Amino acid sequence: MKNEKIEKIELNSLYELVDRANTLFGNNRLYWFNRNKEEEVTVTYNEFYHYVRKLTLAMNEIGIKDEKVILTGETSVQWIASYMATVFAGGVIVPLDPGLLPEEMINFINLSKAKVVVHSQTFEKLFSGREAEMPTVEKYIMTNKAFFTLEPDEEYIDEKHISYRSFLTMGDKLYKEYNESTDADKFDFSKQETEKLSVLLFTSGTTGTSKGVMLSQRNICAVLKDIFPVFRPLTEKDLILSVLPPHHTYELATTQLAPLMFGATIAISDGLKYVVKNIKQFKPTIMTLVPLFASTFYKTILKNVEKQGKTKKLKTGIKLSNFLLKFGIDRRRKLFSDLHEVFGGRLRFLIVGGAALNPEIVTFFHSIGIQMSQGYGITECAPLISVVPLDKYNKSSCGQPMQGVRVRIEKEREEDNYGEIVVTGDNVMLGYYERPDLTAEVMTEDGWFRTGDYGYVDKKNYIYITGRKKNIIIASNGKNVFPEEIEEYIESIPYVEEVVVVGRENKKTGDVVIAAVVFPNKDECDAHGLHDDETIYEAINHAVHDMNQKLESFKHVSVVELRHEPFEKTPSRKIKRFLVK
Repeated sequence: MKNEKIEKIELNSLYELVDRANTLFGNNRLYWFNRNKEEEVTVTYNEFYHYVRKLTLAMNEIGIKDEKVILTGETSVQWIASYMATVFAGGVIVPLDPGLLPEEMINFINLSKAKVVVHSQTFEKLFSGREAEMPTVEKYIMTNKAFFTLEPDEEYIDEKHISYRSFLTMGDKLYKEYNESTDADKFDFSKQETEKLSVLLFTSGTTGTSKGVMLSQRNICAVLKDIFPVFRPLTEKDLILSVLPPHHTYELATTQLAPLMFGATIAISDGLKYVVKNIKQFKPTIMTLVPLFASTFYKTILKNVEKQGKTKKLKTGIKLSNFLLKFGIDRRRKLFSDLHEVFGGRLRFLIVGGAALNPEIVTFFHSIGIQMSQGYGITECAPLISVVPLDKYNKSSCGQPMQGVRVRIEKEREEDNYGEIVVTGDNVMLGYYERPDLTAEVMTEDGWFRTGDYGYVDKKNYIYITGRKKNIIIASNGKNVFPEEIEEYIESIPYVEEVVVVGRENKKTGDVVIAAVVFPNKDECDAHGLHDDETIYEAINHAVHDMNQKLESFKHVSVVELRHEPFEKTPSRKIKRFLVK
């Protein structure tokens, strides 16, 4: 079914999302993935619809209404189905980062007082040997992407541990009863309590510093309704490749939920190290990335072009293409067809969010015919606040506020041209789990949410982020330095793979100096004859000195520090800045 003329969507619950998708796109392919990284599997919208309904009945049967259900593991149809079924059954889904240490995961399970744990086979040993440490858990349900099937099975483990297939069997039996029942109310999934707590998300950090963000279906649906007009260029022919972990709200909203409004296909990657292979296999038209991925793609392209001796040809082609665009003539996909083949030949859009992105990367992809749109959000806002529409080009902004979101800038000093970004809308969380004190800290007197980000809004209502409030370095002259701004410059240095800018105290003077902690790009260094720490340091230090000339004096980097290992990152590939000492 075509939907070009639909300008907005009414959506009050996630069940409405799935039900609408089944009605409009039932026979379309919803999921496409590899079983055992070889055998291709597809799931239609209609198959997923009935699959989730069966699982919802099984969730009802084990009594999860208002109870917490932990969900952890790799991206899979079972992961998404478990998320949906828990919410439909009135439970509270608690997605956990699969990269957590076992002790951290157990702590979060106990903190949430979870009754059920749904986990992938990766965690089988953890959840079959340390049950005594998780006293509130009554059931462990194990998924297995390698043996995914839509068909139920009688296989079983024991009273406390259930295979996903046997759990589906439970739901299948109830579903047959449902089809034969005249008591419609007993199985009516459409009656959703959309204002209550439905999703509990623990923010990144240690268990002692993490906060539990409480979201309702209303919060999530508010974001989906606002995404709809922004994603209008998407159709049933589009395919989005899922790369990021779904416990991340950014990935969940843009990659796992939004496509259901358009009848698009979601291809599930085999894992980070298989992304290039999966891109060639699935040929996506759209991808959702974090800046680190976008930067890696950009640097890899330029490096390969240079190796082939085609740098001058690329620059000439971009100049010609940009000239033609002024007259409404678009030849980008033809001029740069070899670069498009790197992304499978069909890629039209890249949506990037989660951290600052170098504007020159946005400009480059636009020049070769791939639209890159930046978005901005935070878990507490379910998560989107703003995004650049897919049919618009803006290299520096993270977009205009979503339709249902209002934004204002609160300055600390009148002379500042930036301030803290404060928002309100139906997407703003219910509060922090069992921490009313922390909730009060982030809410203004008139009920707006303080994001902790600094930025400004231009005359066209586009938002520009200058940096995180907690990352600000206070220079010795009292001025604020945003490390993210300086990192953008340093990341463009070929010898630099990753960088974090921090403040260091000069032990002699007591002044605060700006330091750049750098993980070098080994391939680039080797290619330029830089094989030891001394020569690498000299090259990077010299490049940083040249960069300083582009910045105000109080932003100059005084110290360069090399590290020999990549920075530790979250599963969504954001550097854990708090670990950088």
